[in-house]
Amino acid sequence: HNFLTKNKYPEYWQPMETNYQEFQVDVNSTEFKRVASLFRATLPTFKICGISRLQNKKLWKMYSQEAKGFQMRYQIPEYDPDKYERLLFHGTRASEPRKIAESLDQGLDISFSKDSGLWGRGIYFAVNASYSDIYAYNDPGTRKKSFFLVRVLTGYSYFSTKEMNDTKKPPLNKNTGQRFDSVRSTTGGSEVFIIYENTKCYLEYLIAVSYTHLRAHETGRNLVCRLLLEKK
Repeated sequence: HNFLTKNKYPEYWQPMETNYQEFQVDVNSTEFKRVASLFRATLPTFKICGISRLQNKKLWKMYSQEAKGFQMRYQIPEYDPDKYERLLFHGTRASEPRKIAESLDQGLDISFSKDSGLWGRGIYFAVNASYSDIYAYNDPGTRKKSFFLVRVLTGYSYFSTKEMNDTKKPPLNKNTGQRFDSVRSTTGGSEVFIIYENTKCYLEYLIAVSYTHLRAHETGRNLVCRLLLEKK
């Protein structure tokens, strides 16, 4: 994974001639199993219909430049994502995910964030897919949802034990005199991270799932009855 210093794009990317392309990840691959495992850790009953790798050259260049800045700032000689980078879930609610992923401008754009967030005007990510479930995009006319799995430069995080509604930047780190890279907290049964700059994240995967599944203490016959009622 030392692609920030050796390669222009990730070594696992497939060849492409356009700026943006989406590739279906082989269900038998290690890559698919790794992403599926992260998702199923908290949403085991959802059926994964497909996982797409999102390859956007322009947005990757913006992200990799930001990551190189992290390497220099923290004097990390080799690319080691465990030191400052995480794979986290994000839902886009009413916004169609693919339109965001194929953007040549920003990808996830903080200007669309609301000031009413618990930790201010930032871009929110969750360790658990179950937390992002309430924010996931519902494909119109289907029983399917879409989640992003995002590569996020969390760096040194400020852990917040209370709401910070008016936050627009992470607090200052008294030990370094610089601002923290992100804000971290827990809510809704998940650890969450908030960043306040667009270039600190890259949309890596789009996970399509079906949520026609058994609820707790529900039998197959109950499920059929519920689906018939929900159609009315």
